[in-house]
Amino acid sequence: MFETQKIDSFFSGEKNLLDEEEKIYISRRMKVVRFFKLFLPCLTALLLGTGIVLFDFDATSDSPVSLAEEEKLYFEKFRMKNTVFEITEKDNQFSVLKAHVVEEANPGTKVYDLTHPDAKTYDKGKVITLEAKHGVYTQETQVLDLKPQVVANYNKQMTIRTNSATYNFATEFGFGNEKVTGEGEKGSFEADKFTFDKNMGQMTLIENVYLKSGEIELETPKQATLFLNDNKFIATNATVKKGADTVKGDTLTAFFKDMKSFEISKALSKGNTQVYSGGKTAYADEGEYDAKSGWVKLFNNVKIIDKSGYTAIAQNGVYDLIKKTFTLTGNVKITKGTSTITAPKVTYFQTKDEFYFYDDVKVTQEDGTAAAKRGVFFVKKNIAELYDNVVITKNGNIVRGDKAVSDFNTSKSRLIAKDGGRISGKLFEHTFKKESKGK
Repeated sequence: MFETQKIDSFFSGEKNLLDEEEKIYISRRMKVVRFFKLFLPCLTALLLGTGIVLFDFDATSDSPVSLAEEEKLYFEKFRMKNTVFEITEKDNQFSVLKAHVVEEANPGTKVYDLTHPDAKTYDKGKVITLEAKHGVYTQETQVLDLKPQVVANYNKQMTIRTNSATYNFATEFGFGNEKVTGEGEKGSFEADKFTFDKNMGQMTLIENVYLKSGEIELETPKQATLFLNDNKFIATNATVKKGADTVKGDTLTAFFKDMKSFEISKALSKGNTQVYSGGKTAYADEGEYDAKSGWVKLFNNVKIIDKSGYTAIAQNGVYDLIKKTFTLTGNVKITKGTSTITAPKVTYFQTKDEFYFYDDVKVTQEDGTAAAKRGVFFVKKNIAELYDNVVITKNGNIVRGDKAVSDFNTSKSRLIAKDGGRISGKLFEHTFKKESKGK
């Protein structure tokens, strides 16, 4: 079938150049080579045929191409441990975002699920840190969503906690729609929501805001904005309490010593300012509180209303929270029933429940007027006493004495001579005639 001699001669060369032993060796070798050359192709064909019969390949099954694509997709899905993102913000500052595990949500989206994220950014040299249990970072928009157990720290002065928060590194703006609390060294705050604008250096607390600083408490149902770089905040429709004393205002601006302590050093109120103390309410257009002096100053259209029934008005007023005194200046006028007391300056002593009048006091009642250099209005007794150069005028009659007592119950005044002194004056005859006819 095969011409073995021709094959042997092809591999062996010229016969006459070989000795007998070499011929025998070559002959055996040629046979082995020839066997494998003929046997291996046959074996290959046999195996291939057997494979086709046994493994009936389905055209719908995964092809080598589809398997490669799946493998490619797997490797495109980003997943790493202890990863660091360096983010450039619009102010050209670098922020750093770290996480224990970073895994792309879907391949190619550049949206990453973060485990234990930890972010750090800067505000005019001050360090702001953010951390949470989980987070999602969208690289295209530079938005970081954190939840739960979100903790932020502002320059190691204030720690803020909430259950969810969002921060946009591109716009430098963040917000949270769940309850937020904050703690400083000597103060704390809480609110239903918040926003944070790093570019403006502002954190706004929204709805049901409560802030405590030492003995001072601030509340507002609306909002309060903390100006972090200026150590102040502005609150709308706010109420400030210190013990039993309360100050309210349409807009309240408070200044802190620093954000670490939240200790209020000064506060300004504008629009419908109100002070509550000792059962009395004082109103004014504007107000100012100074922590060092313990004074609340009221400006423009000051008005005090007391539950006993009198009303006091003045141009300005100063309430001393420590001494519990209220000093009114500028056209002071106190009215109760048909009686009125006026003076340039009046001081109310809360512990005594008494008003002290200075410099040209005048009491006006139904039966006339009484004037003096100084006087006292005893609120509980409902009478006023006047001293020094007392003059009572009634129906044109003028009398002078050492002391006058004006009774606000009867709306009448009378003179009293002191230490054997005398009462003098000028009386008109027609007044006596009228009184006689009346009798």
